[in-house]
Amino acid sequence: MVNRVSAEGLQVRQYFHRYTEDALDLCDVLGSYVPGGKVKLDEVSKILGLTGKPEGVDGSRVEEMVLAGQIEEVARYCESDVLNTYRVWLVYELFRGSITAEQLSWSEGQIREFVANRKTANPHLEAAVGIAD
Repeated sequence: MVNRVSAEGLQVRQYFHRYTEDALDLCDVLGSYVPGGKVKLDEVSKILGLTGKPEGVDGSRVEEMVLAGQIEEVARYCESDVLNTYRVWLVYELFRGSITAEQLSWSEGQIREFVANRKTANPHLEAAVGIAD
């Protein structure tokens, strides 16, 4: 909307409705939909045995890093957040019975393969999936 780009067909999905069958806010779900009950992705990731955020980097540092010209590092940090969110979602789907342990394992293998083949420039992702030195 800000850039005046047409999104014809968007009305097919209730895009601006937060609680629909085809949308999931993990933060809301894991915080039991309680205002102020938000959980941090890093904490949930670590509780589930995942690596969480890269050491020494968190969202509060992003502006400072951008201003310092550390755009690549910000991008790597954001990629690690995406990976953590996806992996938490996979465990959530296993918990609610939407996928099996075998499907979770297969998905984790696909993640590892993707990182090994396409994301070797991001040491945070390599460490997350156990590839790093």
